[in-house]
Amino acid sequence: MPISDPNSLIVRGTLQNVSVQYRNAQYVADDLFPIIDGVHKQAKVAKYVKGAWFRDEAEVRAPGSPASVGEFRMGTHNLDPVNFAHATMVTDEEREAANEPGSLPIQPDIDAVEYIANALDLKREIRTAALLHATDWNGVGAGGEDAAGGWGHATAASDTFLADMKTGRDTILAATGLLPNTLFLSYPAWSALQIAPALLDLMYPQKIDANSLITLPALAALAQVERVIVGAAVKNTADETVADDGWTSVNIWGTSGSETKGVGFLYYRPAAPGLKQASAGYQYRLKKKNGAGRISTTWRENARHADMYDSEEDVDISAVCLDCGYMWKDTATT
Repeated sequence: MPISDPNSLIVRGTLQNVSVQYRNAQYVADDLFPIIDGVHKQAKVAKYVKGAWFRDEAEVRAPGSPASVGEFRMGTHNLDPVNFAHATMVTDEEREAANEPGSLPIQPDIDAVEYIANALDLKREIRTAALLHATDWNGVGAGGEDAAGGWGHATAASDTFLADMKTGRDTILAATGLLPNTLFLSYPAWSALQIAPALLDLMYPQKIDANSLITLPALAALAQVERVIVGAAVKNTADETVADDGWTSVNIWGTSGSETKGVGFLYYRPAAPGLKQASAGYQYRLKKKNGAGRISTTWRENARHADMYDSEEDVDISAVCLDCGYMWKDTATT
C-alpha cells in the first residue's frame, strides 16, 4: 500500500551555502574624518595659526634697505585617545557542534572575530556622529543651521538646497581660502534630495519620468564638490533580552528625537593626511604593541571550556578645523 504522505519521510537538512545575517552595510566614519594610524600616546598635532598666512605684508624694498619682517605663530592640539574594546567567547561545544555533518553552516571562531570588529566599527560611527552634532562649525551653532525642511521641498521654488550650498561654500572659502570638497548627508536628507523637484528640473529639463532620480555624482556636481557621502547606519537601542529579539532602530547620524529630519555637512578634507594640511576633522589611533591600530587577543578559559576573543583600539576623534565645515539640521522636514 503506498504511503499517503511521502513528504513525511523527508528529514530536513541545512543549506550549507546560504545563511541570513543582519548588519550595517557600510560605515562612513573613516570617509568623513580621515583616520591616522600609528600615533603615540599623549602626542600633539602642530597647528599653524592661520592669520599670518593671509595677511598682505610684503612691501616695496628700497635699494640698500632691509625687507619688511613678519612672523607666524604655531600652536598644538593635544590628542586624547580613548580605549574601546569588546570581547566574546567560543565554547568547545559550539565548535564541536559546528563540525558535525549537517550542522548549521557557521564558523564560530570567524564569526566571533567579525562580531567584535563590527562592535568597534559601530562605536566609531556613533562617536563620530556625536562629535559632528556637538561641534559649532563656523559659528552657526552646535547641531547646525536650521534648514527648515527646505532641501527637496515639494515646491521647487521653495527648495533651499542650492542656496544653502552657496552659503556654506562662501563661508568656508572666506574663512580658510579653501573650497569645500565633500558633502555628507544623513540618509533622510539624501532620500529627499533624490526626488527634489528643483534638482530634477535642472537634471531633466525636458522630461521627468518614473526613472528620473538624482544620483550621487549628479548631486556632487550640483553642490560643486568632489564627493557626496551618505550615512545610513542604524543602531539598536532596545534592551537585551534572553531571546535577544528586541529591536528599536535609530539612525546613528540623526540627533536624538529627530533622526528622520535630515542632516547635511559641507566640509573640506584632504586627499590624505599629511604635513601642512587643513581638515575639518581627524581620527587619531594609537599604535599598539603589534604595530597596528587595532589589536585582537585570544586566551583560554579552562573553567568554561571556551576560548575568549577580544579586540581593542585607542582612538581620539577630533574636530580639527571648525572653519572647514558648515552644517545644517532639519533639512528634510521640521
